[in-house]
Amino acid sequence: MHKFNNHWLKLRETIDKKSRNLKVIKLINNKFSKKDCISIIDLGTGAGSNYNYLKPKLKFNQDWVFTDISSSSLNYFKKNLKTSKKIYKTKFKIFDVIGELEKITFSNYNIVTGSAFLDILPRNWFYKFHKFNIKTEIILFALNYNGSFKFYPKHKNDQEIINLFNIDQKTDKGIGSKAIGPDCSKLINNIFNKTHHTYLMNSKWDVVKNYKFQKYFLNFCKEVIKKNNIDYSLWLKFRYQCITKKNSRLILQNKDFLAIKK
Repeated sequence: MHKFNNHWLKLRETIDKKSRNLKVIKLINNKFSKKDCISIIDLGTGAGSNYNYLKPKLKFNQDWVFTDISSSSLNYFKKNLKTSKKIYKTKFKIFDVIGELEKITFSNYNIVTGSAFLDILPRNWFYKFHKFNIKTEIILFALNYNGSFKFYPKHKNDQEIINLFNIDQKTDKGIGSKAIGPDCSKLINNIFNKTHHTYLMNSKWDVVKNYKFQKYFLNFCKEVIKKNNIDYSLWLKFRYQCITKKNSRLILQNKDFLAIKK
């Protein structure tokens, strides 16, 4: 399965925190207002940004299970793990979210969560995941790419690059099947609204002064252009120059998906 670079995961954590939709937290806290302790499994833990964000905002005590296919990511997070009085237990599991769903007993958890990876998964995964989570009380997947990003100042080739990027998002991302890409939020919402109350909420990245982050994302665009063997050298030159001059801004549209059992 696709593995994310630890440096990239850590670099985007601050941006991710500012992007998430706070209405999600209110709905979850209301759902479990009468419970003392909640069991949570985090899929694709990576550098732990999902836990770091949710831990202080959830009002109840928490047991966490962290999973990732990458042992290096889990070990990195484990070394930097910060707990509190609200965290009763933590556990780590090497787990392939694509090929090993049946190995997790989802009924053991009140909340199943993950962030920023639904777009790289194949379409059939969503139906399989729903089958295992029909009775799960809360499903939360944050920061799902929604098919739109903009760099400022504008350039005449911007839309062509976005179109190319979105086509690439639907190719195989190292998992053996074509990815769902920007359609991920709409698909999971349509599947779960049969058994849950579902919500799609905006959680856009709005990156103004973090030029290191902007450059990292621009490098992703550069790789997509390279794979397609198309000459957008002038666009890339313009974008890198804007970052160097520190007059660049990046806005990328995400969705936070929340499902609450009916």
